[in-house]
Amino acid sequence: MTQSKILVDTNAYLRLAKTIRPLLFNPFGGNGYCLYILPELNTELTHNRLVTKFYWIEEDEYLQNRKHFPAISKKQRKEIDLTFSYVWGYVQTDLPGPSKVDALYIAYGIVLNIPVVTDDQDMTALAHVFEAKVMPTLALLKIMLDCGHIDMKTIDGLVDYWRHIGDRPANLDVDYERLFS
Repeated sequence: MTQSKILVDTNAYLRLAKTIRPLLFNPFGGNGYCLYILPELNTELTHNRLVTKFYWIEEDEYLQNRKHFPAISKKQRKEIDLTFSYVWGYVQTDLPGPSKVDALYIAYGIVLNIPVVTDDQDMTALAHVFEAKVMPTLALLKIMLDCGHIDMKTIDGLVDYWRHIGDRPANLDVDYERLFS
């Protein structure tokens, strides 16, 4: 079966991986949706602040799950590198805010023609400039719900938890109402 790949940025990964297990490289639904990260996410997760706040990211289950990345050809690698140079150049001159990893996610999304899950508004704005496909975390959860991969109880539990800890994705209430009411 052909996979429908979806890239998950760092924030979306951290919001979902503890609850939806395994989160990555686990096809679901009739379209064979499969979530991936970029190797650079693992580098980001080595920062002491993240390791302290999200202690579980160093557990073997999560380390093993984060070893799967989208396969790319040499030609695609060259296209990604070139696209990244344009995207990163734009960030440096016109849209400060997104990180190099954010720009790399957008470049991958463009070249591979796959969506990127992010709640980062700067990253979303960058994606729109380059016509890359992006979706908020709640839209991904809606796909999972529609495929029977998760249930509404899981979604409501996640949303309640995000509200409780003060880690609310941008547009949480508006997206929740639009997608789940």
